[in-house]
Amino acid sequence: MNEKTLEFFPLPYFEINVTGEILNRSKQANDLFKKELDIWRLFHINDRQKAIELISRTTRTEPLTKELRLKTLNGSFLSFTCTINWENDIAHLICVEKASLSEYKIES
Repeated sequence: MNEKTLEFFPLPYFEINVTGEILNRSKQANDLFKKELDIWRLFHINDRQKAIELISRTTRTEPLTKELRLKTLNGSFLSFTCTINWENDIAHLICVEKASLSEYKIES
């Protein structure tokens, strides 16, 4: 994605290569996560295996989704639903924060 699009992209988005190096990120990702050079530093240590499964490049052409804990700017870990899709040697990773049902008001 180009810089202008990433400025207005409404979700945390990362563009990474096969080693996990972050090549580009959305403004939302900058606002929520530390500016690490590789995606591996954002994953909780206990979610490392799930992160490897998510990021390991395979012959899959469809998106893959995993729930992972990511380290935020303040150092806390929050749960995200992370979906990745590979385009040759570049992956597009979108992370959507999981909100508890109690945060939503049900209107009648």
